[in-house]
Amino acid sequence: MGTEKHSGTGQDFPPVLDGFDLTDQSRFAEGIPYELFARLRREAPVLRHPAGTLPDGEGFWVLTRHADVAAASVDPVFSSQGGGGRAGGGSHLEDLPYGGGLTGTVLAMMDNPRHDVFKHLLGPAVADAVAKLEPTLRATAVELADAAVARGTCNLVDDYSEPFSLRSVAMLLGVGPEDWEQLTAWVHAVLGFTHRRTGKVDEQSKQTYTDLRGYFTTLLAAKRLNPADDLGTVLAVGELPEGSGQPPLSEVEREANASVMLVSGFEQPRNTIAGGLLAFAQHPEQWRELRKDRSLLPTAVEEVLRWLPANPYNRRTLTQDVELHRVRMRAGEKVTLWWPAANRDESVFPHASRFDIHRDPNPHLSFGHGVHYCLGDAFGRLEIRLALEALLDRVEEIRMTGPETWAPNNKHTVLLDVPVELVP
Repeated sequence: MGTEKHSGTGQDFPPVLDGFDLTDQSRFAEGIPYELFARLRREAPVLRHPAGTLPDGEGFWVLTRHADVAAASVDPVFSSQGGGGRAGGGSHLEDLPYGGGLTGTVLAMMDNPRHDVFKHLLGPAVADAVAKLEPTLRATAVELADAAVARGTCNLVDDYSEPFSLRSVAMLLGVGPEDWEQLTAWVHAVLGFTHRRTGKVDEQSKQTYTDLRGYFTTLLAAKRLNPADDLGTVLAVGELPEGSGQPPLSEVEREANASVMLVSGFEQPRNTIAGGLLAFAQHPEQWRELRKDRSLLPTAVEEVLRWLPANPYNRRTLTQDVELHRVRMRAGEKVTLWWPAANRDESVFPHASRFDIHRDPNPHLSFGHGVHYCLGDAFGRLEIRLALEALLDRVEEIRMTGPETWAPNNKHTVLLDVPVELVP
């Protein structure tokens, strides 16, 4: 296969990309490039992508087929923290330094055996929260739905999915209502290190992230003095079991995981709920059918998850050479797993480009797969169900009043605006 010069970079880009640079954040301001992913699945299921805008000048592998993404997710050769002779790694396209507060420290960038031992420590607190918090979460969704319907027109992100998701994860972590306004202001402005609307790192975004990390240092200290029945307390005082062969949790691990869990536990339902409601606005017959038959809610929740995965990709690092579809990938090279592409694989999902609340089975990969399957999957499903139920009880039709807008971000699927009229 030949190559073509990519405008403005001087790099050779494979023609199958048709000029689309997966490292260019601005391209994702148009939404997820599903047509490109369909072409890659057909023509280049193992693609070597040039460095594009990456500062290290290094290319990476792109996997887009469901079977390949699922297989890589369970194979320890595809490391979440690094290896293969690299000094760094992590889940981002750009290398993060090992032990720099994220790589090898937070669950999403940690390999076994430590990953599973740590995950098993946290799991019971998340599982218990599903039953314990459901009544309060339902009341929260109802309160926000009533306000949005009374307003008539609203932004489903700012007025519904964002406050609902923030309050939900705050309750999970044991953050009191007195801090919700400050947390909302922070996460509304930034996503991790980047400014939410520009997709760029600036002084404000860096300071906000520093403030957020500092907040969790203070929160965990408070949990040690006044422990409670919440995930924040487990992160503050929980210990890995003796005999696990793992050293004790460090303060950096506790604080980094607390702040990352706020971000991921907020960001993913925020965007998945908004994206699901956007899909129902674009497919009003599906909304009418769900209102008529609530027994479809379980499959509707799964279709919402398949339709808009919260993370476009996760990066892995090869710890040894691997051959896939007659392509040799070398130890130390970066490999990216593209979840939206896997979720639209026609070999797995009949009529994959159709939003269908009847879809069953629905083996989507929106919560990941294998070792890194999402710790909060049941909690996330609960949030989506409650958010839908509150509006199903009150809204006959969701009508778009303008186009939706997306953030320029290739690591998170971020809706900025979903302007609608809610017809009672």
